[in-house]
Amino acid sequence: MKQRLLSRAAILYLTVICAIFSSAIIARGQGSYPEPADDYVNDFAQVLNAPDAEQIRTMFKNLEYQTGIEAVVVTIPSINAYQTADASIESFTTNLFNTWGIGHKRANNGVLILVSVEDRKCRIELGAGYGSAYDAAMKQVVDGLMVPYFKTGDYSRGILEGARGVIENTTKKISWFAFYKWHIIIGVLIIVCIFAGISCIRSGNTGWGWAFFGIAAMLFLFLLKLLTMGKSSSGFGGGSSFGGGASGSW
Repeated sequence: MKQRLLSRAAILYLTVICAIFSSAIIARGQGSYPEPADDYVNDFAQVLNAPDAEQIRTMFKNLEYQTGIEAVVVTIPSINAYQTADASIESFTTNLFNTWGIGHKRANNGVLILVSVEDRKCRIELGAGYGSAYDAAMKQVVDGLMVPYFKTGDYSRGILEGARGVIENTTKKISWFAFYKWHIIIGVLIIVCIFAGISCIRSGNTGWGWAFFGIAAMLFLFLLKLLTMGKSSSGFGGGSSFGGGASGSW
């Protein structure tokens, strides 16, 4: 009886080991998407020169701080280099976008600029929060600002111009105050309220004085909230895409 139990246990053990081993082989054969090395610029194909890469990083960092939009550039040698099941640039970009979780989860406002050098294809992928009207705008960016440079082999300039086009078109409907440093205005208001409170107390209007101090305190708390609205940690916010955007080839 013991020998039978031991035999069955051994067979079960070997079955589990084989299943795990087979799963590992299958997973390896399916390949995987690249891991993000940077929040804004991932030049896996090494086509960006250092000044352009740094300029894009600065632009995207400011874009996120001022508007909350997460944008990232990715260059790859080819979609086949990662051995995923994707047969097109559209599928690869959408799945990479969702794998990384680009954009904030609630707003779904992420943007991915992907350039596949050997495939001679590129795509701007938009988060699910953008309307279909943005697709046409991204097509203009791809065809008018990126592809002409790619045709001459100047990938770095084409990506830089594409990044500028993305920023311009994704922020058109954002009102002007989204770009203004509201913390400066609020800081000035806090100082004004404090001086007004001191003046009221000195003149005998104690009630108004403490009211101004209370307003200053509330403005200070709001200022702290504004100052922490920027990027506080590395990584993306869990956004997703339904495939919106535009592609191009050269």
